[in-house]
Amino acid sequence: MAGQSSRTHLVIAVILGIICGFVIGILIGALAINDSDPETNAAYERSIREADSSISKKLMETMESYNIRENLKHLTENPHVAGRKYSKELAEWMQERFKDWGMTSADILSYEVLLSFPSEIKGEENRIELLSETGNVIFTSQLKEDSLGETALERDDLLPPFNAYSPAGIVTGKLVYANYARVEDFHFLTRNLSLNITDKIVIARYGKIYRGDKVRNAAEVGAKGLILYSDPGDYAVPDAKVYPDGIFLPGTGCQRGSTYLGRGDPLTQGYPAKDYAYRHSEESIADSLPAIPVHPIGYDDATEFLKRLDGNEVVSEWRGNLENLTYRYGPGFAGADINKEVRMNIYSSNVRGMAYNTIGMIEGEVEPDRYVIMGNHRDAWAFGAIDASGGTAVMMEVARAFCKMVDNGWRPRRTLVFGSWGAEEQGLIGSTEWVEEFSKNLGERAVTYLNLDVAIEGTYMLDASATPNMKQLVYDTAKLVKDPENTGKSIYDIWVERSQTKENEEPHIGGLGSGSDYASFLQQIGISAFDMSYTYDRVAYPVASYPMYHSVYETFYLVDKLYDPGFKFHLTTGHIMGELMRALSDSLIIPMSCVDYATDVEMYFNNLKSGEIGKRILEENVSLDEFESAVNNFTSAAAGFEERLSKVDKTNPIEIRMFNDQIMQLERTFVDPLGLPGRPLTRHIVFAPSSKNSYASDKFPGIVDAMFDIDNNPDVNKWDIVKQQISIATYTIQSAASSLKPYTGSA
Repeated sequence: MAGQSSRTHLVIAVILGIICGFVIGILIGALAINDSDPETNAAYERSIREADSSISKKLMETMESYNIRENLKHLTENPHVAGRKYSKELAEWMQERFKDWGMTSADILSYEVLLSFPSEIKGEENRIELLSETGNVIFTSQLKEDSLGETALERDDLLPPFNAYSPAGIVTGKLVYANYARVEDFHFLTRNLSLNITDKIVIARYGKIYRGDKVRNAAEVGAKGLILYSDPGDYAVPDAKVYPDGIFLPGTGCQRGSTYLGRGDPLTQGYPAKDYAYRHSEESIADSLPAIPVHPIGYDDATEFLKRLDGNEVVSEWRGNLENLTYRYGPGFAGADINKEVRMNIYSSNVRGMAYNTIGMIEGEVEPDRYVIMGNHRDAWAFGAIDASGGTAVMMEVARAFCKMVDNGWRPRRTLVFGSWGAEEQGLIGSTEWVEEFSKNLGERAVTYLNLDVAIEGTYMLDASATPNMKQLVYDTAKLVKDPENTGKSIYDIWVERSQTKENEEPHIGGLGSGSDYASFLQQIGISAFDMSYTYDRVAYPVASYPMYHSVYETFYLVDKLYDPGFKFHLTTGHIMGELMRALSDSLIIPMSCVDYATDVEMYFNNLKSGEIGKRILEENVSLDEFESAVNNFTSAAAGFEERLSKVDKTNPIEIRMFNDQIMQLERTFVDPLGLPGRPLTRHIVFAPSSKNSYASDKFPGIVDAMFDIDNNPDVNKWDIVKQQISIATYTIQSAASSLKPYTGSA
């Protein structure tokens, strides 16, 4: 029986051997067939190819300053406020250019959103009046900016100065000067000076913080209205030439701007403003809209009110540069003007209108489902030659150059997306609606978002802001791009020199607040982002922004004759953005550093712990030990990830994709789906716009916000919120560390 069993086993073994041999033969044959298939081989070679470094130079050489100038000339022929005639025409014009250049697709996406406009009915012009003691009008602020002899500025379709979303109303009262209308300014008035602002009208200068925060701050202390003006101390310099002879703001210039405290369509927060969207009532979103009337005036008009103010002379840091005027706090007027009052007449209204996004795409060759996005808003308050038509003009030339590269036989590994956003000025509306409509796709597919709002506000040096993982790529790019005026030097060389950095120190790259269209990409769905502008010498010209900001004087003439004749600095910004897009879209391994991110997070934590907030937290016996442990774990995980990345098998497309996914998804781990306290759509726990100044960026904003509330509401115990935010930050940083671990083994 044993012998028979052995023979049986032998037969079975032989049969199995034959079958296995047959199967292996088939597999080997199949592999041989595949190896001999040119199309299969070519696809594999594409999947593991390194980027062609020669494309960088060719791409830059393809861009032309003349084209940028012609783009800007067309974009600034007419005022193009969102929701008005020319805004849609420009969206269609850009779509046609994208199609003509051969993009894979070029589409216009529309959204019906809540916009704000001043009344255009005669007799209902927004204005500020000085009233005599009998109620007669003895002075009225300008109804529109002076044309200064320029025919183009006399056209009827230019909207007069206004602040978007201001409620309509006619209010009368005594005037109070509140510096920049910051929280600390009102604290000084009410606590240090014991000045009662209830039912007063506040006048404050532009600068330091977002205008919407100024309105909120004024309303919270009981003011019934707010007048904003651009002081020459913030928007001009002594003895400088003003427009049209120079770049500085004339006394008639007014800064328009939104006062909406939110992003995206106010009525459909969190969801796209499509036909099917549920829309909230304006009453239900009152917290995000201004509660009191607000209106901007020029500094010539501001002088007429400020020179009459009563009260003590202000402290030195509250003084502007208005001539022949002593700055005083008020309230009310002095001397012969003691019985005069101020009246605000505001007739603006909120109406539903259309915002149009133009989206062009160049499909990637290997990973078409990975998007490198460049964006810029198309709308402006008037002609917008700097903000943001200059950025649009540059973006169009970058897009044309990439299309030319494709025509010549090159194609990026990943898909390039070019987004021209509508209605940014009212509240980052177009970009936010697009993010909300495609949040699921973008969350899975977007590598990064590159923003170019104001291409140049000066010609001195680069000014950049980015998420930490993009810093090294920005430096590397700056080293590749030639400075337009200094032969043999890169813009990085000039950046270092003019930043006056210490030896072996890199130039500063700032954090991202909420000043432009990157905000929703980063804050709502966690897409790494970059923003840049060429800027002026802030030491020589200590102004709040470029002087003609949001005024009617942002004309083609301003840029063509006074800012960048020849458009060589605009071209330089195109070179920077183009090279960033090329590197991110075509590199085998996405060039974003997890170690740099961990280094900055560690720095943010150490600054928090050693600073005033950290000391207060520790004095309250609230532990930061677990938070610190999570930060350390993240640092270790990032170092380990980079070490494994250095050994990646570059012949294995699956392994390459796995590492790239971890790099791309890291930013997503910092997003808390519940959002920050009171700000559910602001979700990034490492940095976010300051709750008291939307332009600024706070580190660990949930903790910072909670501590601010404790300091400014001493009667309310909010330490539980501080503890909760520390817990959330700890969990989130630990999650980021986990996301960088190998896919094999424990999670």
